[in-house]
Amino acid sequence: MKIHPSGIRALSAVVALLVALVATGCSNQGKTQIQGEVTYGGQPLALGTITFTPKADGFRAIQTIKDGKFDIAAKNGVQPGEYNVLVEGYVEEPEDNPDQVAKKLFPDYSTSITVEEGKPIVIDVPQQ
Repeated sequence: MKIHPSGIRALSAVVALLVALVATGCSNQGKTQIQGEVTYGGQPLALGTITFTPKADGFRAIQTIKDGKFDIAAKNGVQPGEYNVLVEGYVEEPEDNPDQVAKKLFPDYSTSITVEEGKPIVIDVPQQ
């Protein structure tokens, strides 16, 4: 099968357009990686979750805390700015039963923070 040169140019243009669309769709849209530490009474929180909810428009992010650390990749992160943060701490992981609820280590803890690109976040949940 012989392809006319104009067909090759048209195919090349379509491929270039698709590559550009994919690259644009995969961008982080101004999001930044969020890394940090969470302690409870000064000790690393063994198990929990952390949720970042923007005070203005933006993306929400949630991540598991394990051994006091969390790391949210830029593609799943948030834009720099002001956030309400919710920390939940658990005694142990729930079993693989969807009806099982994890036992909480402390009541949900809320605070406000400013997310800045490249700046680690440190949160200490006070013991009650």
